[in-house]
Amino acid sequence: MRLLLTIFIFSFFGAVFIGCDGGSSSGGGFVPSGDILAVAERAGQNQTIKVGGTEGSVPPGSTVTVTNLNTSETQITVGLPDGSFDPTFTGSTNDIFNVLVANNGNLVLDTTIGVTLLRNTVQRNLATLGSVPADIKIRDSRAYVINGFSNNIQVFNLNQNPPQLLMTIVVPPGSNPISMDFFGDNQAYVANNTGQSVAVVNINNGDCETLIVSAEDQETTTPCQTVINVPANTFEEPVGVKVAKGKVYISNNNLDENFSPNGNGFISVFTGGTNQLVATIGASGSNTSNIIVIDDTLYALNNGNILFDFETSEFSCDFDFPPSIDMVDTETDTVFDTIDIPLSQQNSTVCLPNNLSATSDGFGYTGLGLVGALLKVDLFEGTVINGPDNPIIITDLSGLNNTADIAIKDGLLFTTLFNSDQIAVLDTNTDQADPFPYITPFPAGIRGDDPNSQLFDGVQSLAIRPGVSGADFVGADIYFITGISEQLGSVDSTLQTQ
Repeated sequence: MRLLLTIFIFSFFGAVFIGCDGGSSSGGGFVPSGDILAVAERAGQNQTIKVGGTEGSVPPGSTVTVTNLNTSETQITVGLPDGSFDPTFTGSTNDIFNVLVANNGNLVLDTTIGVTLLRNTVQRNLATLGSVPADIKIRDSRAYVINGFSNNIQVFNLNQNPPQLLMTIVVPPGSNPISMDFFGDNQAYVANNTGQSVAVVNINNGDCETLIVSAEDQETTTPCQTVINVPANTFEEPVGVKVAKGKVYISNNNLDENFSPNGNGFISVFTGGTNQLVATIGASGSNTSNIIVIDDTLYALNNGNILFDFETSEFSCDFDFPPSIDMVDTETDTVFDTIDIPLSQQNSTVCLPNNLSATSDGFGYTGLGLVGALLKVDLFEGTVINGPDNPIIITDLSGLNNTADIAIKDGLLFTTLFNSDQIAVLDTNTDQADPFPYITPFPAGIRGDDPNSQLFDGVQSLAIRPGVSGADFVGADIYFITGISEQLGSVDSTLQTQ
């Protein structure tokens, strides 16, 4: 019931000048591989403007002279070892900047640029979603938005701007679909959190082909064409789906009626296509949720639990149910190791991990349900790098927030901030938040514009459109959904430089 818990927590608390090149020249044999930009968060006077270059934009050790042509303010800096630089100005976003780069006495670059506004790379309200959207998945040029209370999956064509609704896949009433994963070219498995079932849907024609459910949980099965009955308790709040090694892994929260752990979570394992239950993997911790697979190992995140004090109206970590990550051998479907994540008395709200995402070299990041921070683990070594005692801080830990989802692309981590309506960026090579040119989180909702607003959109889940980088691509590469306003949005993480 991850989504319902999120909604409960947060319902309680309530003109661009883009990198214009007015005359660029280079010499001295240097060929830049990065971009030089002037970036601000929003339009206006007295704005913080970073004028810098990404990795490879200037020769390391070169002299970089940046001049605001409107005010004549000049700053001189040196190219860093990775070929980047980023001096800070205060000025108008209508200002024009000149960048001169000299290396060993030779002028290698002379360019003039205007200011790119981060907020203008975000598009909101692209499409109205169903009731209580839970997640978004992208495959090729299609986005699949899973709507919990609408009991459906909306399929959008991302090649059109705004994205156009192609079809709606419907699952039985009361299902509360919450996640999905693809099986082959035609099917997807959908976890129905409240319906205690899994639906097999056809992603090309929109049919619900099969419903996997126990007889005791079976109610209305329409519109699914066939029903496969499984033993009682095969599912207990199914929440995560992962297809791997020809099998389908379904994680189960196993919660009671108060959303508290009813013992440890577990994973139900089915054969892909034939839908035979072949194993049940007991988890080492409670509230088992997100699962990812790297090579032959499945990593299952056990979220743990939180407490709510009705007298003080405060949330806190439940030390009786700490989070952990189980490591499962996908050949034998057994847990062979566990990464325990100890809670911290000092940081009593740094808990309830959200979706787990990993870099190609095995570093796993997970958001948190009560604060704007991240945890980091070395999945290959089985160690915690940044735990609850030393999290990677995105927003102040003193206020409620929720790093609800994570997506990683080209060494950059994008995470949603549910309560502040933002999308923040982290450099996974250094774990630095707001790396240039992402000088501040993208404003993706009402509170992103006005932090004091009593209303908010609830920027929730996001997904990266694969294979849409390079000079031939124009448009958004990240799509997000809002849990409160129930809208689809997008971000062009290239800052419109392509």
